[in-house]
Amino acid sequence: MNGVRTAGSKQYILVVDADVNDRFYTCMLLQRFGYDVFSARTAEEAIEFITVSPPTAILADADLNGSTMFSWLSKDPRFFDIPLVLLSWWPNPALEARANKGGFAAYLRKPNNVEEFYQIVQIAIEKGPRRNLRIATRLMARLEDGQDKSEGFVTVLSEYGMFFMTLDPRPVNAKIPLSFTMKDSLIKVEAVVLYTVSFDDGPYKEPGMGLKFVKISRADRSLIANFMLEWIQDGASKQSAQP
Repeated sequence: MNGVRTAGSKQYILVVDADVNDRFYTCMLLQRFGYDVFSARTAEEAIEFITVSPPTAILADADLNGSTMFSWLSKDPRFFDIPLVLLSWWPNPALEARANKGGFAAYLRKPNNVEEFYQIVQIAIEKGPRRNLRIATRLMARLEDGQDKSEGFVTVLSEYGMFFMTLDPRPVNAKIPLSFTMKDSLIKVEAVVLYTVSFDDGPYKEPGMGLKFVKISRADRSLIANFMLEWIQDGASKQSAQP
């Protein structure tokens, strides 16, 4: 089994797929959405790990692994609430109908449409799902409000806002201008502070503030959208190509 998570750390998504390229591609997409991921080649390997540390959700190929995971999860009340998403290269009306009736979380075709995949994962996993695609990244950014210590990093980015990692967040509801560079393009926006986070909020919390864009040009919004899709697809493709 391969992964970036060990038992006892924060929540993760489990990917179960016998095809190494498909497994890496799915894992990379999830990692680029900001999730921790653990992967297994077979349902047997996955079950061994789940009994030690249950995941937030399971994404499995719809062949033998998927049917085995579905059967096992449905028989053990400890794991009834773990969402299961099945992935396949082929249409399967029976599985689609079962998913629509709530038999499991969702049935998706491979290769995945990035935005559709994101939305399905959000619905299956998050209590308050986000409709808009967002990515985990590390872009240098600067607040332009004239105060000290104005530099930080964009660690989560969407077309409509970001998380700005900084030790000196501004107050909630404050409006601030900021800029960041993305693929040689300087993006300038005005944002409002929705919430702040400090080290005291938990061991896995980054200090900073969640921002919503209140003023951004149409061109800059398009640049962000294209950057996110290219960044996700490029990273997943490179990972899938590795032996």
